[in-house]
Amino acid sequence: MTLTEIAALPKPTTEVMRRRARAAGLPTREYLRRELFALAQRRIALDGVVDFLAAERPGHPSPAPDADAAAVIHAYELPAHVWSVLADRAAASAISLADYMRQELITSARRSTVADALLEFDEVLERDPSLVIDREAVAASIRYARGE
Repeated sequence: MTLTEIAALPKPTTEVMRRRARAAGLPTREYLRRELFALAQRRIALDGVVDFLAAERPGHPSPAPDADAAAVIHAYELPAHVWSVLADRAAASAISLADYMRQELITSARRSTVADALLEFDEVLERDPSLVIDREAVAASIRYARGE
């Protein structure tokens, strides 16, 4: 993430994150901060590689954040325990911390939920209140299409 602003993300990711933030009643920056916190707290497959590397290189420090990552860490006020987990994952992936955080936010936005789809329909209804959309039918259709 070469910029600390959400504008540094691709437009589709920006739209999803802003929509989710609005639904959560949070400023976008705070929502992104919470996304990064959640990512650091959730164990993922890559953590096995992180654990292996830590066992094979005891005492080897985590990589220091580059300038872009430092700006993101500062902008989102990420505590050390959050960015160190993300830094270890970035190192295991052989990419910079800033790129890793950007990649993970994009991935999160691509994992759309039924709630995300309904939020999009809500935006359509806000633009044109004359439309009649049965939210429950839409939700049921989405779940059916996803095999849920």
